[in-house]
This record gives sequence, C-alpha cells and structure tokens, in this order.
Amino acid sequence: MSDSDNVKSAIDAVTGLVKEVPVYQDLLQPSIREIGKGLHTLTKAVSIALSPVSILVWGYEEISNFVTTKVAEKLKHTPIENIIPPRPNIGGPALEALRYIGHEVVLTDLYANLLATAMDKTTARNSHPSFVELIRQMTADEAKIMKLFLNRNAYPVVSVRAEIKGSSVGYDHTILINDLGDDANCELPDMSPYYLDNLRRLGLLDILAVYGLHDEIEYSKLEESEETKKTISDMSLNTEFEPRIIRGGVKISPLGSLFLEACVKLKV
Repeated sequence: MSDSDNVKSAIDAVTGLVKEVPVYQDLLQPSIREIGKGLHTLTKAVSIALSPVSILVWGYEEISNFVTTKVAEKLKHTPIENIIPPRPNIGGPALEALRYIGHEVVLTDLYANLLATAMDKTTARNSHPSFVELIRQMTADEAKIMKLFLNRNAYPVVSVRAEIKGSSVGYDHTILINDLGDDANCELPDMSPYYLDNLRRLGLLDILAVYGLHDEIEYSKLEESEETKKTISDMSLNTEFEPRIIRGGVKISPLGSLFLEACVKLKV
C-alpha cells in the first residue's frame, strides 16, 4: 500500500465513524409544540431557552471538518507510514462527544490530541479509551489546570485546620487554598478548589493534605493570602478552636501522567 493510500485509509476510517455518529435533526422541531394548546406558551418559552443549545450542537459537517483540519494539523509531523486508523472504542466515542463540546476550544483540543495519539502507531498505546469520558466530565477551566502539570508534577496548597485549643484534635475548615486557577488563567479561578476535587475524582490528580514541597515562596504567598486570612478570622470567632495552617500539595497521578501524554502534550 502506498503512503497516500495509507493516509486515505486512516482518514476514511475516521470520517466513516463520523457518519455513524447520530445527528438528531428533529431537535426542537414543531412536533414538540403539538403537546397541547394549553402548553403552547410554556413550550415556546422552553424552545427559546434551548435554541442556543441546538445551535452549539455539532453535526456531520462540523465534525468532519474537525477531523480533516484540526486532527490533521496535530499529525503534520508524523511520518506518513505511522498513521493508522484509531481504535473504534476511541474514535467513535470521541467524535460523539464532540457533538456537545465542539464550542469549547480547549476541550476540542484535548480530543484532537487524543485522536492524533490514537492514529500514530508509535503512540497509540497511550490512547486509553477511558480518556474520552474523562474529557467529557471536565470543564474548560479544568483542562487549563491540567496543562500546568506539563511544567511540574506537583503544586503547593494549604488548608486551615480548626483544632480544639490545647489539643491536636480538630477538622479541616477549608482545604485547597491555591493559586492554580489564576496560574492557568481560568475563567472562574475561585472555583479552583472544586476543579481540583473533580480532577482528583477522575483519578488524574492526587491531593495530599500534608505534603511539603521545597517552595517556601509559594507556601508563604498562600498563607498570607486574603482567603487564608479570612478563613482564620472566621474560625477565630469560635473561642473553642484555634486555627492551624497545614501545608499540602496536589500532584499528578500515574493515570494523569498518561493523560498528559495522550491528550495534553502537543505532538511534534
């Protein structure tokens, strides 16, 4: 088989999967208004509210264009002889997921990297099928935070522990005071504690309540932050407790490292 035939075979395999992705043409069609005249006003309001969603849902043309442009761009430095069709349990679900997150550029980039990884026979082993669902359960901000771990495998976080005075017994009043949301230029940086918790739930990050990194400057910055000061102030209102700052960390997990290789790191 020639090089051109090899590339054509791979592209045809992916576009074939695109054709198999169901595109629901009847979304918000007039049939929904046939529920009854009494529900006409409500139905109209629902249709108006959902109409922006129908515009964002990708169809065959958008997904096909994604494959032939963005994915192809990721593979431009891959030797022609190394390009192979992706496994169906990766290609099919990935293209289906694109229907609903196509407007999120950061997330589509992860899918493009994943498909490119799966279509290169030298990296295909890194393209785990679970990564399709992991991306589906991530926000664009969380994807941005994951990119930070390309530069280092762990970052400092601090928690404030409310301890009974004269005792080490207590509980964490708040956890994961961190700067990752700002460092990653998240749209909602204040949500970073919840983002980190979700990435931990997905198995991509490990959160260690007690974990000392050699990063005195960053720890001091977190300990002196307004969020930490407010937490300590609020905790001090209860005379039964006294606050104690604990240095911890958030680090990439083994699964997270593989995810970075397959979905985040740019192919060169």
